[in-house]
Amino acid sequence: MISVTGAEFGTVDLVDPSVVGERVAYASYGPEDAPAVMVVGGISAHRFVCGDEDGTPGWWPGVVGTETPLAPGPYRILGVDYIGGAGGSSVNGPGVPVVTTEDQANGVKAVLDHLGIDKLHAWVGASYGGMVGLAFGVLHPDRLARLLVFCAAHRSHPMATGLRGLQRRIVELAADAGRESEGLALARELAMTTYRTSEEFEKRFVSVPIWEEGSPHFAVEKYLKIQGEKFVRRFDGRAFAILSQSLDLHNVDPALVQVPTTVVSVDSDTLVPPWLVAEMVRRLPGTGRTIRMTSNFGHDAFLKEKTAVGRVIRHVLAEEVTF
Repeated sequence: MISVTGAEFGTVDLVDPSVVGERVAYASYGPEDAPAVMVVGGISAHRFVCGDEDGTPGWWPGVVGTETPLAPGPYRILGVDYIGGAGGSSVNGPGVPVVTTEDQANGVKAVLDHLGIDKLHAWVGASYGGMVGLAFGVLHPDRLARLLVFCAAHRSHPMATGLRGLQRRIVELAADAGRESEGLALARELAMTTYRTSEEFEKRFVSVPIWEEGSPHFAVEKYLKIQGEKFVRRFDGRAFAILSQSLDLHNVDPALVQVPTTVVSVDSDTLVPPWLVAEMVRRLPGTGRTIRMTSNFGHDAFLKEKTAVGRVIRHVLAEEVTF
């Protein structure tokens, strides 16, 4: 365990044989007696939501951190690395073991037990982190006062599953040829086109080619290549396959989420379309509700629409909840 400027970084061994993982790495920021909020994001997010001692920045700037809606001080901010992912958490077995959102939820429970936190004030989860939050709301409702989910639903949309299957196959074929990193970068580039929208790309990139040594290149190609290269610096093919598969395996019964739940959908999100979120919310018990956000950023709106996201977080975390 390392303590740096009020932050605590550590790992918890998972002794429950029903949980796939071997250990879960966590980060904690803020006073131990402040209301605890678990903050988890997509598969590329990490536990250092407010940064670390080596200068790693938080993955949700403007939303989590100093002088943001989720600031250490008013809250105790918690983050975890996903079991089987690219961070400090680990998973049992060789190859691509099955890791479910329920496994991730049980890993978070182990962290709460280790830290002596009886009940979270809130869970703020986006994308995969929202899926894990829903699983947590089914398995451990007594440990959570409220659940706030961005861009996630109770199951994967078949189109999203199909696209992720293609991405995994790209990585497999590249690995067979001894070029796994190149395949992983290409898979991430393809994924980026599903996280955003054609409207955003139309406004952001010009269609006129850039000519270099007689060959045409396009600005959007450069952007996607950079995203792929960034991803490969943190991930390997195994971690990607485990979490990508976990996204597709996710399936919880909304009626069993026994926690007051707010779900934010985005009108332009094709991976988690608003109608799928509405389907889930209709089946949530008690205080389930949905908020629809308008954005040209698609699934990544939770990262890009910081003002709107922050406004929702402030409101939900300040509410009195009953169930």
